[in-house]
Amino acid sequence: MRVPARSRRTPLAFNLTPMIDVVFNLIIFFLVASHFSRADPEEDVSLPTATQASEPDPQPRRLVITIRDDGAWRVAGESVTLEQIEQMLAEGAEPGGSLAVNLRGDRAVPYRFVEPLLLACARHGVTSVSFHVQPQ
Repeated sequence: MRVPARSRRTPLAFNLTPMIDVVFNLIIFFLVASHFSRADPEEDVSLPTATQASEPDPQPRRLVITIRDDGAWRVAGESVTLEQIEQMLAEGAEPGGSLAVNLRGDRAVPYRFVEPLLLACARHGVTSVSFHVQPQ
């Protein structure tokens, strides 16, 4: 008489290694993405309003200069002088003219604080200058 063989199958187990890899990749992606979103600090300025405003073109090389209501110039959250801005423009400007300058000025800023920046851009051949505004 033949004795039936017992099933020696091992129970099914899920391989968690690929899922753990995907989760770690997602965590790293979101950490890097959140770092880039904080790379360009926003200053507390009250932007002027405009009836016609368009989104700026994505520029690979741009310099954002914030002009506070007291006339102070800031780049990447740091206070800078006109000489430092001129040095940044000289380093960034090239014959092809791919540097873009974005000015974020408070609505109460007098023109006397904006004019030196525009003249510096003209001296260094920067032709792409835009102003940040709030659309109405």
